[in-house]
Amino acid sequence: MSFLYPISSLFFYRLIVMAWMLLGEALFLFRLERRKHFVLRVILAVLSCFLFALIFPIPTSIAGNAFYQMFMFLLFFVFTYFAACAVFVGDIKQIFFSCVCGYTSEHIAYETYFAISNFLIYDELNKGNMYDPETISLFQGPWDQICYFFSYIIIYWLIFIFFANRIHPETNATKRGGLKILVVGTLFLFIDIVLNSAAVFYGTIHYERIYMAIVASINVVSCVIGLCYLFEMFYSNHVKREYDIISEIRKEEKNQYMMSKQTIDLINIKCHDLKHQIHQIGSEQNIDDKTIKNISKLISIYDSSIMTSNSALNVILNEKSLYCTQNGIKFSCIADGSLLDFMEEEDIYSLFGNIIDNAIEAVTPLEEGKKIIHLKITKTGNMISISAKNSFEGEVKIINGLPQTTKNDSTHHGFGLKSIKMICEKYHGTLNFQTIDNCFNINLLFLEQEK
Repeated sequence: MSFLYPISSLFFYRLIVMAWMLLGEALFLFRLERRKHFVLRVILAVLSCFLFALIFPIPTSIAGNAFYQMFMFLLFFVFTYFAACAVFVGDIKQIFFSCVCGYTSEHIAYETYFAISNFLIYDELNKGNMYDPETISLFQGPWDQICYFFSYIIIYWLIFIFFANRIHPETNATKRGGLKILVVGTLFLFIDIVLNSAAVFYGTIHYERIYMAIVASINVVSCVIGLCYLFEMFYSNHVKREYDIISEIRKEEKNQYMMSKQTIDLINIKCHDLKHQIHQIGSEQNIDDKTIKNISKLISIYDSSIMTSNSALNVILNEKSLYCTQNGIKFSCIADGSLLDFMEEEDIYSLFGNIIDNAIEAVTPLEEGKKIIHLKITKTGNMISISAKNSFEGEVKIINGLPQTTKNDSTHHGFGLKSIKMICEKYHGTLNFQTIDNCFNINLLFLEQEK
């Protein structure tokens, strides 16, 4: 037993590094979708990780060996990865990405501490050694200890602000380019574990304070650059995937627009003819005017009641107006369709379709009398304003500049607002959202331009 578990600095340090690894990985994992009995799973996962670190053997004869250190930290990472999979729901590649980033954060924090300590604190004749199998001295003194904890706290805080805070459940880019992310992530592990173990092993044999400090500083810079690259690659995949999805949606919307245009035109013609036929039959059969008026009113539900000078806008407004009428939603519109002549027809159909669909979704659960949607298209000076207002209940959260979807499956929803934003940017417009007294406002501004 004494051979496997000598009471030394490494005995305690392996528990400390496990704690920092778990905290670093938690920075990137905590927003992912959680499994049932989350709290219980977290407790069991954390206890399992510490138990694994505690029982991991420490052979005295090779404790300073780089291969031993490499093997130990690699198994620590693997164990925490499977623990994360047991706690969080998600693509295994996304969890792997988060764990690699967490482990790299721990490595950056340690190397930052190591560089500062070697530059300012360490004494070559009386240095502390966390990997020493023969002593229990983790630090040289109180200043070294303060430097250690402050390095971790500050680095973790900075990494959370600039990196981990960008991860959200709906941001899953690993479905496209997942193999590339796995390869780069594995390379990161190689840099973090193998090269660091070799450097530490060299330091235990030929300790040179300034040399080790410079190596640690280079290690920190390299890992930060690598983390930036990994995130850039991850999110470029995410943006590419979103663009492809929105492009497919836009293609479907274009086809839907052509079908809706034909349908609306056909309904208008049939309703117009049917009204004349009813009046003719009424006069021939001596049906009273009140009955004819009631029948005509019923038919008018399917007739085009909103007419602007823009055919694409007419199609989408009448399509949505019909739906609102059938579902007890009060839909009002003040629109100068000529102001939208600078837009392509497909963009008009998609833009207003998504705006009104989001409003309909928000008012549908409300009680009768509160289901209100108002759309306004006006011009002020040389600015074209598009505003939509609808009542709602609850709280609207803004993430990445867009309201968060209220649907449970956020991964496959929320593209309507992103499509609105894409069209707005296409025509160099501005987009903003407001919530005032249970009224949600979406506002778009465009500089007047020629089509």
